Amino acid sequence: MKHLIAILALSAFTALNVRAEDQKFEGTMSCAKCALHTASECADVLKVGDVAYELEEKGSVKTSAHKCSGSTAASVTGKVEERAGKKFIVVTTITQK
Repeated sequence: MKHLIAILALSAFTALNVRAEDQKFEGTMSCAKCALHTASECADVLKVGDVAYELEEKGSVKTSAHKCSGSTAASVTGKVEERAGKKFIVVTTITQK
């Protein structure tokens, strides 16, 4: 019985690790405040279809690749998280096109 529990626990842990892998997203990057008017402070957002992902880097809102006016095509790699009804990408890399 102990072996069965250990196997199930290991399987659950492995499944969680698979879900947490980096994914690649391609879309349009723009400013949540200035371009999209969905936030009170400037922050990078990647729109993929109808879904807007807020970008985070090292635990804070990402603004280093920021475009306040207009938008740019971008490819973002990172892990997706959902908090308080919002979708976030914890960024590994950003490539603007």
